[in-house]
Amino acid sequence: MDEGNNELLKKEGELNNLRLRLKVLERVTEVASSIEDFKKVLSQLLDLAVEITSSEAGSILLREGDYVVIEAAEGPKAKLLKNMKLPLGSGIAGWVAKTGVPLLSNNVKADERWDSRVAEAIQYETRNILCLPIKSGTDVIGVLELINKRKDKNFVQDDLDISMLFTSFLAKTIENSRLLQEMNNRIKELSILTETSTLISSTLDLKLLLHVIMEKLKEVMHAEASSIFLIDKATNELYFLVATGEKGEEAKEIRVPWGEGIVGWTAEKGVTLNVPNVSQDKRFFTGVDNKTKFQTRSILAVPLKIKGKIIGVAEVLNKIGDKPFDERDVKIFEAIAKQSAVAIDNARLYTDLSDLFKSSIRALVNTVEAKDKYTRGHTERVTEYSVMLARGLDLPQDEIHRIELAGLLHDVGKIGIPDRILLKPGKLTDEEFEVVKEHPVRGVKIMQPIKQLEIVLDGIKYHHEKMNGTGYPDGLKTDDIPLVARIITIGDAYDAMTTDRPYRKALPREEAIRRLKQDSVTQFDPGLVDIFIKNLDEGNLKKIE
Repeated sequence: MDEGNNELLKKEGELNNLRLRLKVLERVTEVASSIEDFKKVLSQLLDLAVEITSSEAGSILLREGDYVVIEAAEGPKAKLLKNMKLPLGSGIAGWVAKTGVPLLSNNVKADERWDSRVAEAIQYETRNILCLPIKSGTDVIGVLELINKRKDKNFVQDDLDISMLFTSFLAKTIENSRLLQEMNNRIKELSILTETSTLISSTLDLKLLLHVIMEKLKEVMHAEASSIFLIDKATNELYFLVATGEKGEEAKEIRVPWGEGIVGWTAEKGVTLNVPNVSQDKRFFTGVDNKTKFQTRSILAVPLKIKGKIIGVAEVLNKIGDKPFDERDVKIFEAIAKQSAVAIDNARLYTDLSDLFKSSIRALVNTVEAKDKYTRGHTERVTEYSVMLARGLDLPQDEIHRIELAGLLHDVGKIGIPDRILLKPGKLTDEEFEVVKEHPVRGVKIMQPIKQLEIVLDGIKYHHEKMNGTGYPDGLKTDDIPLVARIITIGDAYDAMTTDRPYRKALPREEAIRRLKQDSVTQFDPGLVDIFIKNLDEGNLKKIE
């Protein structure tokens, strides 16, 4: 009879053990089904492992090179353990990670593999440990460590068996999560390459373009900072064109001599340089760190080339997590560097053409102003006032460019007005004034055949319209007057008031401002007048290049 009872109890025990295993499988499958938030999944799986083995605490450590890093921790001192790094082979967890052999120790202090330093550091009394390798095939990718069986009990074989089952699922979860992360990284890489191509074809604002590119690159390569240097041929130095990261603004003031530092070496040799530890590289130029107080640990530098010629260098600094930049980082960066070099070349060509275009416009304008000593420089000053106001409105760069061109050409129609009227020293007759009032329409007719200047015709035609509808040529009111014209009107009036004319001396600055305010609503847009005066007071007026 006793044998029958023992057999029955044995079968009940096996059945309960099987139920527990099924429950574990069910719970693990439920938790591991969502792997988007890897840290959260690891934490949930660890909670489950601690629960089913009746442990007080536990941790999951993942292998990173010659270390295992605590990625999840549970128990009274868990917060102190997060992200702690242990050398491979050191302590019980390090030993299991190195050998791939599970270990059950119910008296850790008597175990020669036990390293008490972590427990002492967090002041946690450790009695017994169950430690198992997490394997992908034959490779150990991490360790599950369970500490102190509750109620002062010992870990038993059943705990080891159930935990071994658990770690096989844990390994699959880690593999799947890494595959997902790898896929997301690939998508990000493709995304930044695609966005870079799109940006290059959509804007010629070089600094904005390269800043966006380098910010995205910094993100996808998990770097702390990124920068682009160009070569100053006059001084044979490299200077920052773009610098992102915590100390980006301070860095922009620094210049690096040709051939010096990692950036200078890369420019001189024209080859990619990946330096995992700058403190051990004699080429590292400490001047930038000394100036910015930024601590550089690692650098990946890529030369910027156009038609085989070096025009600058792009860099990313400090891979997050103290990891070195790898071959995949190099390939991504070199691809982006090629596109960045194209963007720089395109922008330079555009700038050269734009400068030539503006020079031609200035030559045309100068032929008008050369006749009258009182109006010489008027066009440049009106343009500077107009651009200042446009920047004060935070208008896009292409809109500021349009306003600049419109400002330069706003009086071009005066080229068709007879000198006897244009240069008359006294007051104009009504008939003469009617001729002068034709200059906006004349200007449009002169510029209209030039397709590239269609964007400035509104500024030329309507810069003498008034808010109350009493202006010319069309008597437009308020918001019907294009913004570009409302801006130029203010700059035009302010310059006319503050410069000498044949019929009167220049007004003092304060009086000109008073008149702008007085004629707000009737002649000028009051909101624009306020912004104009504010920027004038703040000294934001700059010479137009």
